[in-house]
Order: sequence, then C-alpha cells, then structure tokens
Amino acid sequence: MKYLRSIAVFILTLISLNANANLIQNGTFDTCDYTGWQKDTDGAGDVSLGNDFEIFDNGRVCSAAISVDYFDPDGDPFGFPVSEAFFANTLFQGLDFTGSVESTFELTFDLHAASQSDSNNPLFIADYFLVGLNDGLGNYYDETGSLGFLVAPTDIDAFYSNTFTFNLDSSFLNQTGWFLDFQLNIGWDDISGLSDAYGSTLYVSNVSMVEVKAPVSEVPEPSTLAIFALGLVGLLNRRNSIK
Repeated sequence: MKYLRSIAVFILTLISLNANANLIQNGTFDTCDYTGWQKDTDGAGDVSLGNDFEIFDNGRVCSAAISVDYFDPDGDPFGFPVSEAFFANTLFQGLDFTGSVESTFELTFDLHAASQSDSNNPLFIADYFLVGLNDGLGNYYDETGSLGFLVAPTDIDAFYSNTFTFNLDSSFLNQTGWFLDFQLNIGWDDISGLSDAYGSTLYVSNVSMVEVKAPVSEVPEPSTLAIFALGLVGLLNRRNSIK
C-alpha cells in the first residue's frame, strides 16, 4: 500500500513540474494594483497624478486602465487636463527569457479600448495604442525578433476588443534586457497642434508568458497521468474503508 501511495504522489508531483508557470508577474492583475509593473508618462517615469494609470475593478476581476487626453469639460483642449500625458503613457514589465535548450515562449494578452468620441464627429482625432517588445533602448521588435510591433499602432475609434497570442522566436531564449510595452498615445492635429480633447482608455488584462519546452521523449499526457494517479488514490481509499 505504501508503494502505491508513493507512485500516486510521484505522478502528481510530475504533473505539477510540467505545468507551465506564468513568467509575467501579476499579469492577471489579481492584486488589483500595479504590483510587478512599471509606469511611464512622456518618458519621465511614474509621475502622473491624473487618471493616466488606474485599475478597472469589475467585482475584483481587475485590469489595467491606461488613459490619455481627458479634459474637463470633454472636448475642450483649453479646459482642465484630467490626464497629464502630453504624448504617451506606457505600461511595461521586464521579461525573463531564461529557459532550457530549444525552448520558446508563448505570449498572450487581452486588449480592450474605448474613446469618448468617434469618427462620426468631424473634429475627432483618434488616439492610438501599440504593443511591442522593447530592447531597453527604445526600439520595438515583433515576435520574430525583427524591428516592428507585436500590435502595430491602432486607432481607437469608439470601441475595440481583441485577444492576442504570439509564439516568440527561439532567438529570444536566454536573452536579457527585454521589456513588454503597452503604450497609449494621444492623437494630434498637425495644423493646430492640439488634440480633440476627447479621452481614450486602453484596458490590459490576462497577460501571460509561458515557456514552451522542446519535447525530449514520448511521455503520457498530463491528463492521462492525472487520471492514473487519481485511480491509485481511489484504490487506496477503498482499501482503507474496507479495513
């Protein structure tokens, strides 16, 4: 009986070791704050006292809420600025690409966005967002390791919602100095030099990066192992109950 119990414990331990851990700290914003993340306003660091970085709390299911271009009253660029950023707000976190040989990484996140106005307004100037892998020098790269973006600059026209999954190139393995950036930018009128003063908010949630290890041998699927382990536990319990 001790032998069977040892096998069951071993299998359950093996399952836990094969589970992919999220390498993003507080990627689901379970703490309902910005623990693990860094904030930047106009390249000056975490200086905003406005509504630039807030937490959207939907019954303790939280997400980051990054905002720009809010004024009081709405639509008046000469009114009181509720958002402090003149150019952009960026939420970012350093990435840990430490992994075993031939591993790759899978990155996922959810984005939602909303603006106070839309293109039906003749004075509308779209704010926009982008997502990229930052090399620490301000250069953005895509999932292949080439210059570019994970999500190219995208206008916010009323509402936006999408879920993204990227399989990052193996060249990122064991590199250091990389950051994941979510950036929200203000749209400007090239002639007047003013924005439309209608705010936009980018909501970021469910950020996850997991190591995808290269297969080394044919092993039972975790679900099969779990069923087998539970069967052993059930057998042990049944024997104990008979006694």
